[in-house]
Amino acid sequence: MPSRVAARFAPVLLLFAPLLAILAARLATHSQIAASHPRTAALLFLWIAADALALALIAKAPRNRPGLRALLGAIAAGCIVATLAAAQPVREALLSMPAVVTAMALTVGAYQGWSLWLAALAFRRTRSFEAAAAEVLPAPLVRFAAHESAMMRLALFSWGASPQVPEGATAFAYHRVINPMIAAFLILQLIEIVVVDLLVSHWSERAAWVLLALGIWGALFLIALMKAFRLYPVLLDDRNLRVRAGSVIDMSVPLDAIAAIEPSVTHHEAKGREVLNAAILSHPNVILRLGRPLEYRPIFGKPRLVERVAFRLDQPAPLLEALESRI
Repeated sequence: MPSRVAARFAPVLLLFAPLLAILAARLATHSQIAASHPRTAALLFLWIAADALALALIAKAPRNRPGLRALLGAIAAGCIVATLAAAQPVREALLSMPAVVTAMALTVGAYQGWSLWLAALAFRRTRSFEAAAAEVLPAPLVRFAAHESAMMRLALFSWGASPQVPEGATAFAYHRVINPMIAAFLILQLIEIVVVDLLVSHWSERAAWVLLALGIWGALFLIALMKAFRLYPVLLDDRNLRVRAGSVIDMSVPLDAIAAIEPSVTHHEAKGREVLNAAILSHPNVILRLGRPLEYRPIFGKPRLVERVAFRLDQPAPLLEALESRI
């Protein structure tokens, strides 16, 4: 039991332990002792920042063996943190040591040069800016930025666009059930933006601007979600059934992997990890049992194996008839 608890909370500890160590060291640079001995405090803070990030990386790496570039990146990040986060006297003392500044600059420059070289190779190989950026920045952060950028473009543009249906595929809509509910959330969001801005502006104008920006982002996200539900329908061709829920869920299911069509699924079963439930804000009316587990890779999170696929269509009968004739 203790080993299970430790394994469960290990990722959280590996995330917060170095942050807490760096935060404690940063607070120490504001102490009277640090002000009396700024050079010593600067070197200690630099060592703690680089060491904490490097040790966390080693602990998280498979077999505790991170790549050389990743380790170099952790040390470079420690150099940047120590320079920016230290108290003013400690920072000035750090920057007054030419040998230390040169070593930090060479470390950061080596990591940036190595990463940019790999990014150029990735772009030449894939012609994808996302793949190139993933060589420089953490891949989850790049995926998040790419997804949010795509959602904002979808919200602001693509008005009146037709659903994306490749040649040879048949589309099945599901947006008529979901979009009215999303529209209700959008109206509430717009009301909330106005009310919050009026209330918070009397207390803090800066906070009001921040909340206004977040509210506008949320409204644009809901608009993009509504448009994605219409533009990205479920698709069926000769080999695959592509199950989609806007830009949130996208999984291609080979027809030869579908074992049967099930009549229903309980709410408890639909929440299981072995079930891919693509029915957003509704209960699925199409449930497929797979003959073999298939891997589902979400936009965020770890891949998992699914044994059933559930989703909701506006008119499920045509798809069910087409599937029954092919499986």
